[in-house]
Amino acid sequence: MCRRCGEPDRRGSAVARRKRKQWLLDTFGWGSGVKCWYCPKVLTLKTVTQDRIVPGGPYRRSNLLPACLDCNIERSNRCHDSISS
Repeated sequence: MCRRCGEPDRRGSAVARRKRKQWLLDTFGWGSGVKCWYCPKVLTLKTVTQDRIVPGGPYRRSNLLPACLDCNIERSNRCHDSISS
């Protein structure tokens, strides 16, 4: 539940978010780390963020890429023109 507006949290429970982050590390990285999709920063479970390919879309694995917080914020609500690493 969002503290500000009272709407349900679309991201799911904390356990679900940790599982998705670990999935990003396992799928795009080497289990304990992963490179940001947009820059060369190495991320861990604590630093990786879940960037949605379709902004505002679901937090499904098919719609997620690993990103550092800076790149995720910079990308904001812009769609991917093309997905490349």
